[in-house]
Amino acid sequence: MINPNMNRESTQVPHGFRALVKKRMEAVNLSLRTVASEVGISPAYLSRLLSGERGLPSDDTLIWKLAEVLQIDPPERLLVEAKRVPDILLPALLSAHQAASKADLKEAMKQLQAVILNQRKKRGRQ
Repeated sequence: MINPNMNRESTQVPHGFRALVKKRMEAVNLSLRTVASEVGISPAYLSRLLSGERGLPSDDTLIWKLAEVLQIDPPERLLVEAKRVPDILLPALLSAHQAASKADLKEAMKQLQAVILNQRKKRGRQ
């Protein structure tokens, strides 16, 4: 399992994150300057992120803003690519995304909540 705090301190931006951002910039036809401006960061910082010279901030705000500006659906995909979602949550997230009915979605959300609560309890004991 990925330690959820491990990648928050990393200076390395995962390749999948950089590739997805670049691909979406092309798909929505937005320049680096435009994306940086809409996200609220400098073009130089975004350029360094995409080249792997700078790391992501420890908080996920930038990732959420990028997902919104680049119209990434579902936006959580960018969090996954940034290695901000622990492996233990992925099955529950996939179940929720692929739910065929409201009952399936409700069950997937219960599973997800249980995993999150369990992780919080474990962190509280450490």
